Amino acid sequence: MAAQDRIRIFIGTTVPTSVCEMILPSAQKAMQQGRWRMAPTSQWHVTALFLGERDARYLDTYMEKVQHCAAHTTAISLSSGMLVSMPKEDPTMLWVRFRPSPELTKLHRALAEAFGVPPSHYIPYWPHITLARSRGKAIHLDDTPLVVQGLQLESLSLYRSDAGPQGSVHTPLATWPLSGTDPTVR
Repeated sequence: MAAQDRIRIFIGTTVPTSVCEMILPSAQKAMQQGRWRMAPTSQWHVTALFLGERDARYLDTYMEKVQHCAAHTTAISLSSGMLVSMPKEDPTMLWVRFRPSPELTKLHRALAEAFGVPPSHYIPYWPHITLARSRGKAIHLDDTPLVVQGLQLESLSLYRSDAGPQGSVHTPLATWPLSGTDPTVR
């Protein structure tokens, strides 16, 4: 199979602009403590399932599977978003990490089953927004304040991820409301 027949995809939800604006001041302050490359806020998302490289010829089938899962899932509430760096020993990512969500874990597992892939081996499944990646030695953040009280996930998107000069570029290919039936963006 030729490289042009492959597509790198994942399933997630966008982060509303109002939530990005709440996070940004704390993230910018934390980034002064290390060598971070912040993703544009338009790229921020909460991942429900990473699928990696897939055969692009089956894109319609992938969309049907995501749409089906979205149609059977109600809106998901995340709580207590804190700014954290991962991993602790040598941080390479800056996240807003939320408390584990049974509803998001259930969606993650349903998507994994629909795509015939194993679910994440991380238990609990930690919902998070990746804000930045390090460009070298970064300082681990301890005891950071709450930056987002809560986040309501109301839609599910199938994203394409392409390498770009400033990092990965995530493009939503289709978006469905959670508990809806038809694509709202395509």
